[in-house]
This record gives sequence, structure tokens and C-alpha cells, in this order.
Amino acid sequence: MSFELTEHDHVHHVINNDPATRNSLSPEFIMAFRAYLEELTPQTSPSAIILGGAGGYFCSGGNVSGLKQRSEGDYELRRSNVDRLHGMIRAMRACPCPIIAALEGGAAGAGFAMALACDLIVSSPDAYGSVAYIKIGLTPDGGTTSFLAESMPRWLAMELMLTGDRISMERLHQLGVVNMLVPPDKVLTSAQDVAQKLSHGPRTAAMNGKRLLAQALTSPLDEQLNHEAHHVAEALGHQEGREGISAFLEKRRPNFKGRQS
Repeated sequence: MSFELTEHDHVHHVINNDPATRNSLSPEFIMAFRAYLEELTPQTSPSAIILGGAGGYFCSGGNVSGLKQRSEGDYELRRSNVDRLHGMIRAMRACPCPIIAALEGGAAGAGFAMALACDLIVSSPDAYGSVAYIKIGLTPDGGTTSFLAESMPRWLAMELMLTGDRISMERLHQLGVVNMLVPPDKVLTSAQDVAQKLSHGPRTAAMNGKRLLAQALTSPLDEQLNHEAHHVAEALGHQEGREGISAFLEKRRPNFKGRQS
């Protein structure tokens, strides 16, 4: 199976290990990654998840040979395969903890969508993303249109969708879509550094902050203000909040370990 999971110091590392296909999104990987994510709860989730691909390439998207086979099926079969992918994307967005993409080489099609579904992206300037569907006569899936509309001007998103041309991670970094650019041989270690930094922070506050940002995309301002008021009132009474405030007033580094209950 191409899905591989390792754990170190409250950080999980998920690898799509199928370099022969440039880590295409096989049904096995999609189902395994979704099942893993859906088992996580605020109490059991790691501080962060690093998502990457084997062999120096993030993900080539859907396997075109598999797409050929599915194109010959009926609508229900064709739709079921897309729904399987979308179940994984929904699980990523609902994951309690941050997911960090360690994006090496490139991300195409649904692989680009999977990268954009992550909460943070660490990459190198020479890596690229591609909304390649148009080149084989298809429209985007995996939440691509939603993520593009959220993250960049409409005209650029339209260009990427209509041409299928590559966009460099350097340009995406300039747009604020990529968080960190590092040399190609430093992508994974830099993502690990980010994950370790998060692991020393207030986990409950981070989870609730992720939830608030997700709600902000669809909530009217008045409703979002109520969400924020609820969470900050909860945080003020939480062990994390008490430790953070005390540390600030005492001019010391806060110790959030063991204060997530």
C-alpha cells in the first residue's frame, strides 16, 4: 500500500509512497488517508501532520490509466470515484490539527488540490502546481475551484484552469499561498521544524483557531463574532490560556505541555 505513516514527538508524517506513478492518488491511498484522518479527535490527534510524497515529488493527481477505465463506466461509477476523492478532502479540512504539505517537485491535478487543502505549505522555488485537467478534456475536482477562488485573483485562477499551465511555488509564495520557500533538499526538514514549533504551542487554541478560520469562510460577520467570543471566553478559562497569560506577565516562556485537557 502506498499510504505510510510514522510518528515522532507528537507529529505524524504521512507519505504517499508510489514513486513509479509520481505518487498518483490511488484508491488505496485515498481510502487509507481518509480513514486515518476520520479516526482523529481533538483528544487523540497529533500536534501536526506532515504530508509528502516519496522520491522527491509530491503528487501527480489521478492516474490517467485509471481515468481511462472509469470513463467507460456509467455515471454512477464515474461519480463514485470523484466522491471518494472528495471524502478525503473533506476529512483533511475537518482534521482537528494542522496539516503541513511538504511539497517537493510538483503537484498536478488532484495532487495540487490536496496540497491546497493543507493548512500550511512548505516548498522550494523550483517546484510547481498545475491545474492540469483541461489538458485531458476534464474540469477540476478535489475542491480546486474553491481553493483557487479563495487564494488568488479570479483572473489568475481562470488562467490556470483554462490553460493547465504550471505555476511556480515561488509565484504562489508571492501571493501568500505558500508559507515557506527553502532549497529542494530542505523541504522535509523545514516542514518538520514547523511541525515541532507547533507541537510546543497551545494545541487546543490552535485547533479552535483552525475551526474559526474555516467557519469564517461561510459565516456572516455577526455570527463569526459570536463564534470568536465563545472560543476566547473558553480559552481564558482553559489551562493553556492561564499558562500563557501567567508566562507573559512573569516574562518567561510558556509551558503548554500537558495543558491540553
